[in-house]
Amino acid sequence: MANQEIFDKLRDAIVNQNIAGTAQLSKDALAAGIPAIDIITKGLSVGMKIIGEKFEAAEIFLPQIMMSAKAMNNAMEVLTPELEKTRKEGEETGLAITFVAEGDIHDIGHRLVTTMLGANG
Repeated sequence: MANQEIFDKLRDAIVNQNIAGTAQLSKDALAAGIPAIDIITKGLSVGMKIIGEKFEAAEIFLPQIMMSAKAMNNAMEVLTPELEKTRKEGEETGLAITFVAEGDIHDIGHRLVTTMLGANG
């Protein structure tokens, strides 16, 4: 399977809120030799961007965003250890402190930003 086909499947899994599928697709992509950062930036993030655009156009609503975010989180549970393996001491680009008010359940954006910052060092 070509890399672009894998990225398309990852994108579609996010758009279609395929919570269980994103983790397996991420494992398949890693097995195909695709770096974790590429899986995130060329597949999963593309799907989240589409979800954001659909929300702005009022084509979907908060429950669908939350399901897509959950699908993204499932994929990140697979990918985060791989990102840690490729990180080299001293290559960090900086320090970012993120937070969400205690008890706030609307932390989707926070989680996505934190994930992307971590993925990019």
